Amino acid sequence: MFWICESDSQVEKVSSIGGEVFLDIIQENDQFHATLSDTVCVYVRPLSKDSGFILPIQHSEGLNLTKEKVREVLSTFTTKYVVDKKNLLYHFHLDNVVDLKLVYSMLDYEILELPDPPSTINWYYNRYYGRKDLNSIIPLSKLHERSERNYRSVKDVIRRSEEVIDTKPWKFYNNISTSVYYLMEQSGLNTDRDRFIELFKPNVPEYSMEGSKIFTYYNPYNVTSRPTNAFNSVNFAAIPKKGDHRTTIIPSKDIFVEFDFDGYHIRLLSELVGEPIKGKSAHTDLAKIYFNTELVTEEQYNEGKQITFQIVYGKIPDKYKHIPLFSKIGKFIDELWKLYNLEGFIEDPVSGRKLTKKLKDMHPQKLMNYLMQSLETSRNITILYKVLKYLQNKETKVSLYTYDSILFDFSKQDGKDTLSDLEEILSEGGKYPVKFRYSDNLVM
Repeated sequence: MFWICESDSQVEKVSSIGGEVFLDIIQENDQFHATLSDTVCVYVRPLSKDSGFILPIQHSEGLNLTKEKVREVLSTFTTKYVVDKKNLLYHFHLDNVVDLKLVYSMLDYEILELPDPPSTINWYYNRYYGRKDLNSIIPLSKLHERSERNYRSVKDVIRRSEEVIDTKPWKFYNNISTSVYYLMEQSGLNTDRDRFIELFKPNVPEYSMEGSKIFTYYNPYNVTSRPTNAFNSVNFAAIPKKGDHRTTIIPSKDIFVEFDFDGYHIRLLSELVGEPIKGKSAHTDLAKIYFNTELVTEEQYNEGKQITFQIVYGKIPDKYKHIPLFSKIGKFIDELWKLYNLEGFIEDPVSGRKLTKKLKDMHPQKLMNYLMQSLETSRNITILYKVLKYLQNKETKVSLYTYDSILFDFSKQDGKDTLSDLEEILSEGGKYPVKFRYSDNLVM
């Protein structure tokens, strides 16, 4: 039985199998960001067969197939299971794809880990770690062996995927969320390359940098679905506010424009409990209540933000519990906890994502925290989807998303109306006010 599929007759045999399949995309180097690494081969494991096939595209051992021919073969299968759907999008756009990392995170609230590769592959990576086309010189037999191990490690996740497929949250994250993060990664961030490398110290710059551009990597497989954004030892979600780090990230167009959501969590929460904050500055309005004044000083504003932060995460000071908004928040937390214990779960009102009894060390405040992170993320995904659609024929691009702010690399060619339109989309017509700032770097 052949396992390297390279002749026309072999291609036809694999194409005729049909049904469900596990796919393992093998790019040039596993350590490189996917946008900088071409496809070397694809491991295809029909679930009805006892072993898988390798379809070589640019490997030194294979009679290579064209990428389009491989895509045609992959399209003959019905459901395609992959470990990471976003990564797949860098190589192929296919229908009916199931993201197994997403399945695992939704069911068990943990990150799906693959087994260690064969020792031969480790040897190649230890010796030639910086070689861009490394996987193209590793024997196909060893790549096949690694993919077989990967398949065996996820068989149970494939089986359990029936528990989430076709649910509301599944469609939201597997279809919309994955596409949003993939599209946002495309533009990358422009840098002062030498200074960026000096200050941020990426592991191997070539892994995620091309010229002056560095690529981000959104990882959504977390407990609350709130994405982390770190790759190659650079954490884009926690860029130091002090020092010179932020001066090394610069626009590739004309100027950076950063939109910040005003009092984002407290607005989301106030809407949930039926007492929406309608003023342009939530923190100013709340500080007026805390300090019983119409004129809020800078010190009161900052102190008020800390009080609000505590309240959002469930720690409502006794002296504020009589205020209608906070009284309702207190009751909401109690009811949320009762529902969680009665039904065994609560749901994100936007995505439908469930937070279940599988979560560890849960208590009312933590449950509230998780719900707010999930709600913030699902609303942001919905908004970013609209933003990306709006910008698809414009020069302006989304450069970075960090929870309550979105950074745009703005092109003056698009005109000021673009900024007005973006503000309208982000704020939902003023429902969630945003503030925007201009800068020649990330120092805002």
